[in-house]
Amino acid sequence: MIVKTGRIWDLFCPSTSWLDIAVQHEIVLAGYGFRLEPLSQAHVGALAKIVDPTMWAGMASATPVGEVGMANYIEDALSSPDTFPFAVIDTVNGEVCGSTAFCGVDESQGRLEIGRTFYDRSLWGRVVNPACKFLLLEYAFETWGMHRVAMRADSRNQRSINAITRLGATYEGTLRGFRVAPDGSRCDSMSFSILFPDWPVVRDGLLNRIDPLRTMSQMNWGPGLGDVSRQAGANDLVSDGAGED
Repeated sequence: MIVKTGRIWDLFCPSTSWLDIAVQHEIVLAGYGFRLEPLSQAHVGALAKIVDPTMWAGMASATPVGEVGMANYIEDALSSPDTFPFAVIDTVNGEVCGSTAFCGVDESQGRLEIGRTFYDRSLWGRVVNPACKFLLLEYAFETWGMHRVAMRADSRNQRSINAITRLGATYEGTLRGFRVAPDGSRCDSMSFSILFPDWPVVRDGLLNRIDPLRTMSQMNWGPGLGDVSRQAGANDLVSDGAGED
């Protein structure tokens, strides 16, 4: 059973705030230079530093302003029972470099979405997005046994659309007037999905992008390229920085 743990005893405290009873999970995913750990308010300061209005364009929520805004953004994710949010950690330097989440997790229907994704600008166009998506998709399909993983992007956010397409996701259509943008306008969302039967091909494609040794062996290249693991995505010039709904 897929569940999120919570501090149930806090429910009986008269002075309890919503922050006190925020649900959490214990999933940690690691590999290819990054670790996805449960998002918490401990990540507020680091995440607040990497966010700005330009990089946040296309997100479903308003730009988190400062640590207060980021604390509210994190609390929104923690308070949703079907959302499993993560902080993304660069394991080379130990720094927080972004966030992502499983959203709309429906175990009975075998489906979920990947969203709430944003990364530090310094990692855009690098290996971070395919690496994190590989870890999330692998867990969704191979541990949770999901049949469908969906992703959505604002139709105006070409960077995010390109990044999702490069994952090998199938475009399903455009949801017209799907949501109200932070500026009050209605915006369209483009819908993509990866199904369990698609996973072997998608998996191979992602591994070829994030595992340089695997790629070199297939091309009969020899060793000696130095720290290629951190450069595996250097030629992936399109990667989502922020933009999944």
